[in-house]
Amino acid sequence: MPEKTVGAWQDARPDDARPLSLTAEENGLVTARWERARAAHPQLDTVVETLASRLAEPYGARLEGKRYRLKSLLAFRRQTAARKRLRVDVAAFARKVTDLNRYTLVLATDHYTTGVQQTYALLHEQGFELVPGSERNTWEDPLYKGFRAAWQRPGGEPRFEIRFHTAESYSAQSENQLLYDLYRSGRVRDAREVPGPEFSKAREQAAELVQSGRYGMSTGKDGH
Repeated sequence: MPEKTVGAWQDARPDDARPLSLTAEENGLVTARWERARAAHPQLDTVVETLASRLAEPYGARLEGKRYRLKSLLAFRRQTAARKRLRVDVAAFARKVTDLNRYTLVLATDHYTTGVQQTYALLHEQGFELVPGSERNTWEDPLYKGFRAAWQRPGGEPRFEIRFHTAESYSAQSENQLLYDLYRSGRVRDAREVPGPEFSKAREQAAELVQSGRYGMSTGKDGH
């Protein structure tokens, strides 16, 4: 059966003065990469669900955010097109992306560090390799507290990311998600054109204040 032809893509949001876009060739690369992630999805679900089960005792592990474990094709197109706007090569970005398949693992606060270490050990046992440069420790970040890292099979695919949280940081992150997505997407900052930079900066600072305040005394930064 012949492959479905993929044409050029443009973000359909009417409120964007500079819509994101991909050429037909770029969109073909992005779509093919996403299709491979979708095909790997059932296998990776089994891997991570088994991992969480093995870590339930004594680390209190549980999986959260199951409906977000495969990034949508639309979100991936927007993400890639935004990088293209920054002059990042589309083919290289699509090849190296690690979070199309992504999982959230919540660990008991008092077992957080050892739980992360044990996760690494179990994944290595199964033949997965840590993706070089994928580890991100954001416990000191006022907007998103946690730790994440990505793994792959030898050869590069499939790749998947695990985000490690405590119950407290996951709760705060869930409350913050809309503001965090808005901030990270640049749509707050893009609003500087209208009605002006001072108005936009105030909105940006307000978003940061609300998000960081929700974390309060959340723990976990002493681990990863």
